[in-house]
Amino acid sequence: ETPVSLFSDDALVAKSTAVVEGEGQVIFTLPANQKINGKISIEDNSLQYDNSLYFNLRTNPKIKVLAINDADDTYLKSIYTTDEFEYNAVSLNTLRYNTISDYNLVINNMLESVPTSLTTALETFKTNGGSVLIITSENSELTSYNQLLTSLKLPNLIAKNNTNKQITTINYDHPIFENTFNKRVRNFQYPYAKSSYVLASTTNAILEFEDGTAFVTGANGNYLISGAINSVNSNFIDSPLIVPLLYNIGKQSLKVSNLYYTIDNENTIDIDVVLTQDEILTLNLNSNSIIPMQKSTPTKVQLMTDEHPKLAGIYDVNRKDSTLLYLSFNYNRTESNLSYLNLEEGSNINIDNSLANAINAIKTSTKVNALWKWFVIFALVFLLIEMLILKYFK
Repeated sequence: ETPVSLFSDDALVAKSTAVVEGEGQVIFTLPANQKINGKISIEDNSLQYDNSLYFNLRTNPKIKVLAINDADDTYLKSIYTTDEFEYNAVSLNTLRYNTISDYNLVINNMLESVPTSLTTALETFKTNGGSVLIITSENSELTSYNQLLTSLKLPNLIAKNNTNKQITTINYDHPIFENTFNKRVRNFQYPYAKSSYVLASTTNAILEFEDGTAFVTGANGNYLISGAINSVNSNFIDSPLIVPLLYNIGKQSLKVSNLYYTIDNENTIDIDVVLTQDEILTLNLNSNSIIPMQKSTPTKVQLMTDEHPKLAGIYDVNRKDSTLLYLSFNYNRTESNLSYLNLEEGSNINIDNSLANAINAIKTSTKVNALWKWFVIFALVFLLIEMLILKYFK
């Protein structure tokens, strides 16, 4: 049995044992909504390294979502609930453009046309790290839509297609569905759209119609739904697919801190703080302080860690002398995965299943290898004798 201890701020919280035969597990129950700077420690006398795992539990900030509505948004309210999101809805006529930068995700909910002023505002919003979801209407004005889509690097709308099509394909490998589904299902109750727009490209498709064209597409925080999803045109809002799709789009609009991060991996962390022009954030562990790569926007600071930090532990994220939160970094666990050489795949390798036979073979090989030395010695002696004979008895 291997003792396993759970610490919070160096105070022992719980202790248990694990029976490890290849793999083992220990279950600790922690209180919800409590901040914990934790460490799980394994007491293994035979292995004196890689025995600690650092982590943080905290209440993450609510993600701010703005819907610009030209249609009913009941389905959006049911997904972006108050426990995780701060959802606000306005009409295009009442939109205050200077407030767009306050949000993490902006949704164009079935607008018929997109004013140039909104295109400019959303382009700036995206440049500053925001996410945008465009949901087309049944009568989207192509020119204004395509100006916005081009600025967001999304495929343009080519033409309206009035064919009723089923949504049959889920791109399980798309980042928006990462760690969402337990298994990949091919046959499910397909939702439909009576009309949609043909897109200039199917690259980065998330959901596809039966003919292979894209219903939902997007990447890097910008997303497009190519058909109106009101009850007149589609039953997509009644499909189970809409929940993970829109929920994940919302969650990924703010990269809140993970349980922990792995050293030497590329990590992106959004810190919900607004800095002045000359301010920076630092990562601090004991007496070690580093300045990670960071990008400041009007709503957050984005930290990028790769080569640093190098030491495992729980780091303070500091703004000057004030600690904003804590982040945990751990060494890559793959260093503990022991991989052995496959001798059968190696060349010039002989395998013997008997130790005695192997030792005898080595001895025999050694004796054979030693004989050549005597042959060389005798050859040199005979050569010397022959030279002496030729010199004195010629």
